[in-house]
Amino acid sequence: MTLILQVFYAVFSGLLLTLGIPNELFLLGNPFYAFISIIPYYIAIKNAKSYKQSFLLGFIQSITTHLCSSFWLAYFKDFAIFTLGASALGTAAQGAIMALFIYLPFSRCPHPYRDLAPFSIKKPFYEDSAFRILYFSALYTLYEWVKSTGFIGYPWGTISSAMYRWHSFTQLAAITGTYGITFLTVMFDCIVAEAAICLINSYKVFPDYKFKGFFPVINAAKTFAILFAITLFWGNWEYQKPRVPDKTLSTVMVQQNYNPWLSDEDSQTILKSEKLTMERLEELKKLGKKAQLIVWSEGSLQRSFPGAYDAYNWEPEEYPLIDFLKDYSTPFLTGAVYRKTAYTQKKVKDEEGKIVIEKTPFHKYYNCAAMFDSQAQFRGYYGKLHLVPFAESIPGIDNPVIQKIFKKVVGISAGWTQGEQLTYFEIPCNYYKEKTTPRVNNINISIPYEIAIENEQPLVRICAPICFDDAFTDVIRPLFLNGAEIFINLTDDSWSLKKSSEYQHFCIASYRAIEYRTTLVRSTNAGYSVVVNPAGTVIADQPLFEDSSLAFDVPIYKRELTPYARFGNWLPYCCLVLFVLVSIIMACRFTTDDYLPSERKKPLKLKKSKHKKSKKHKK
Repeated sequence: MTLILQVFYAVFSGLLLTLGIPNELFLLGNPFYAFISIIPYYIAIKNAKSYKQSFLLGFIQSITTHLCSSFWLAYFKDFAIFTLGASALGTAAQGAIMALFIYLPFSRCPHPYRDLAPFSIKKPFYEDSAFRILYFSALYTLYEWVKSTGFIGYPWGTISSAMYRWHSFTQLAAITGTYGITFLTVMFDCIVAEAAICLINSYKVFPDYKFKGFFPVINAAKTFAILFAITLFWGNWEYQKPRVPDKTLSTVMVQQNYNPWLSDEDSQTILKSEKLTMERLEELKKLGKKAQLIVWSEGSLQRSFPGAYDAYNWEPEEYPLIDFLKDYSTPFLTGAVYRKTAYTQKKVKDEEGKIVIEKTPFHKYYNCAAMFDSQAQFRGYYGKLHLVPFAESIPGIDNPVIQKIFKKVVGISAGWTQGEQLTYFEIPCNYYKEKTTPRVNNINISIPYEIAIENEQPLVRICAPICFDDAFTDVIRPLFLNGAEIFINLTDDSWSLKKSSEYQHFCIASYRAIEYRTTLVRSTNAGYSVVVNPAGTVIADQPLFEDSSLAFDVPIYKRELTPYARFGNWLPYCCLVLFVLVSIIMACRFTTDDYLPSERKKPLKLKKSKHKKSKKHKK
């Protein structure tokens, strides 16, 4: 296979995966394209002639997928050079390095003999088709785990993000996380590719020994069919299973749809949000109900707390925010900024020559979720735990040289500070109607926390991951294990200007509801604002890129410790162990003499050449 054709296969694989991931054509993705996207990539890697070629193919496939599916990163204002450029190179580098490891079994058999390997009488285990299918699937799963983890983690562009529509399939996330979905999908692709290759070679290379190297593929296909059937049967049962809420939280979600890059819009944004909120509150009042929580999106308040509290007693002039909260006596959760003063210490000599500690103050700024109770008192904040690399979090930003570079390139010299702890908010709610007692009905749901506890008012424990946070199980899992009963995510993706961006984030975040069987609320600036139940189904939503508000009784279910919540990313770790063991065993190299026809009793019938031998050859 020529290098040009291999490059075409790598690009084609990236394009197919892009069509599967939520995009401008298929807003919720198209699982069919994702389910066949790795076939051309497998063929390209199998036919690579060297590690250098496999590295190139991995780089091309990864960067094609990233640029075509995440092109909207270019709209991240002055940071596009990092959000799109650096992320594309980083993702491509990860894909290229992983391609080297994926190529390992294929590299042991010299390229001219590679098509003969399935038919050989004596061959190492890594030339068996079934093993290559398992190994490739495990390594690609490991790749998606690596690219979705850590400081530069980016869970976008993954196979699992394309599978949202197949709800019976996505339920597997409660056991394996998203990685089981990736593993089975890639396994199917590898089986199809190996079957096609073996079938062609059985006719082309050994016409008298048809289907001789096909049986390992059949065994792999049987294994896949059993696993896939069990997954769909169990997944359909889990998806259809009736779940009765334990409590409910009457929530008003506000979608302001403002421009996040215009810093002078703070008052206008607040006034718009107040208006949208009042519409829903008045609607509930007519129905004889009262809201228990008001939620605004990430970045709704641009002044930094706790100092901003006094400012919002007077702003906006038309209707100050604090007055609004007092008038409606409802707990309030919103995206904001929190400023904390810290000190650097260094040893210096005083005038007498004694060594003393000199403290220099500096400010830390947190992208946070701020909580106010029903009496409009500021209760605390949650600082965003996973910051966007090279945009919100800038390595070495304390270094004057780095500050100058960023000041020159993007016009800033500082970033956000990462949150330092897990933070929860407890607010009064209601028992589900079937469990409601007259005493509970008579309690004022807007009373302060202390009184609510004394009167046995039911409380709900909220965690509020911000934007990027809900894409990472490394953030959500600790929040869940430490007692969260509901995830309320505050997001602002409106800067992307593309629907595909909003839906990609939603599809990735929806897995958190399945993995922990916990209700997920996403309150965003422009979309996709939704309420997702523990089966991953949208039970309430708002339109994209429109001013909107929604009042909804959010169901809260009894906490359930799923296998994934208990064991975490056990599947990627198993894939890692497989890779390490295979690498050690494969240190013993086989020679090309091992690749001989499997039937020695029936020698190959070679076709006679039609060309006459020359006189020189006869002599």
